[in-house]
Amino acid sequence: SLKNQIGDKEKLGGKLSDEDKKTIEEAVDEKIKWMESNADAEVEDLKAQKKELEEIVQPIMTKLYQGAGGAPPPSGEEGADEKDEL
Repeated sequence: SLKNQIGDKEKLGGKLSDEDKKTIEEAVDEKIKWMESNADAEVEDLKAQKKELEEIVQPIMTKLYQGAGGAPPPSGEEGADEKDEL
């Protein structure tokens, strides 16, 4: 999970600034609490919460990958329907 990844100092957690780590942790915790309080939420509500989380995390990940000279990872929605053709 994202929360585990930012806690891993040898991988993603070691590459993020303390401020970015805190931002992601707070956003993840907020969404987890929302899900626990809204266990009967509609699919559209869950998708909206996911999108809000992605809007917080994606710029941080993009900044991280640009600083490392690599391409940013695709966002959760993009490429979800793409299939490899042989």
